[in-house]
Amino acid sequence: MNENLFSRYREYVENNPGEFARKYRRARDMVKESSARYLGQPIDFLLQPMFLSGEDLERLRKVIDKLTAILDKTVDHYRNNSAFREVFPFTELEEELILADPGYGNPYPIGRFDVFFDPKGKLQFCEFNTDGSAGMNEARVLQKVFLELGVLDFLGGDYELSTYSPMENLVDAVLENYRNFSGASGDPQTVAIVDFEGEGISSEFREFRRKFENRGIDCIIADPRELAFSSGELVHDSERIDLVYRRATTRKVIDRADEVEGFIRAYLDGAVPVVGGFSSQIVHNKSLFAILQEEEYTDYLNGEEKEFLNRHLPETYIYDRHPDEVRKKLAEKKDAYLLKPFDKFAGHGVYVGQEMDRTDWEEKLQNLAGQNYIAQAFCDVPERDFLYFEDGKPGFQKFGHLIGLYLYNQELSGLYTRAGRENVIASLVECFTLPTFVVESDSAG
Repeated sequence: MNENLFSRYREYVENNPGEFARKYRRARDMVKESSARYLGQPIDFLLQPMFLSGEDLERLRKVIDKLTAILDKTVDHYRNNSAFREVFPFTELEEELILADPGYGNPYPIGRFDVFFDPKGKLQFCEFNTDGSAGMNEARVLQKVFLELGVLDFLGGDYELSTYSPMENLVDAVLENYRNFSGASGDPQTVAIVDFEGEGISSEFREFRRKFENRGIDCIIADPRELAFSSGELVHDSERIDLVYRRATTRKVIDRADEVEGFIRAYLDGAVPVVGGFSSQIVHNKSLFAILQEEEYTDYLNGEEKEFLNRHLPETYIYDRHPDEVRKKLAEKKDAYLLKPFDKFAGHGVYVGQEMDRTDWEEKLQNLAGQNYIAQAFCDVPERDFLYFEDGKPGFQKFGHLIGLYLYNQELSGLYTRAGRENVIASLVECFTLPTFVVESDSAG
């Protein structure tokens, strides 16, 4: 990160408070009128750009390349080793779906890998979200708003500015997997964006539908309960579906399996390419953070790979795997740990030791026995002073921040930064979105 850019931005804001107050009011109006929404409401954001340098990006790419190589080996080991499969908390149906060949080779084609990134220090992954990854439209909208309002005009001609296009890049990746699917050729005639009604971000789905339609491809948004498997084809209201972009999470599909039998049968029969396939659940489930750090389960990894994981993953345990040992450690070092469910999102079900008194924490440790939880060391969250408006007036406050790395077909394809002042940066607690820009000095180019 270019420290000079953050300092220059702050100086520019403090020298022009009235101008930035007007920009903020206009930005709020633009976001309100846009499709960047969560739970039906305009997203919360800061009028603060996140700056990454080309050097930052190169470091992130190198780490991602090493991580994906390890995850590929892990997926292969899962598929080929029944004893290893037993370590994971998957149901019989879940395992059957995970082992089914998606037909295009890539086991986790769409993902957002959330990372605490301090260019001067640690880089630690917080979560591998490869099941229903979202937020691309928020990044797109805020990049557009900031550029239209001239928020970055202070850069002048001294720097080259670039951004990712996470939505366009995703459409490219989905279509690439379609063309790699056995028997597929050209572009599909009809794409279905599939999620349970009321569960997903409908405004983002509509933007993706426009992206497909702009390429001459029919696109529908469908509830998986509306899909049928007939004569070897997946259909919606008698219309054949050639390609599915799945946003329905694996957990929801499993929980409602009796309601989505047609969709499940079509997937298991390999009748239609579904991007992402259910093999992504191996990477997505939070238990993997613990499994990758257990010596008894990782004989397929070499010493360098294990050292890499220890450096870039927070210390993690499956809560019930070694109950006496883990509970004793968590009871003694309450403020150093948090508890997370295996497969929830947006901060749901997360308990932070620092936020609980000892009695409540120990009661929670007892009550979670037998439930699907991990215990994880509290990460070193990087902090920075970001622009924040109180009563319409600009000022700077300290925020922790988290960068989401969108990986499509395992290539870095987008950036999604969130910030907050609480221990957990999540929409359930406090979460502001920031657009992320890659900035290079002209002299470097």
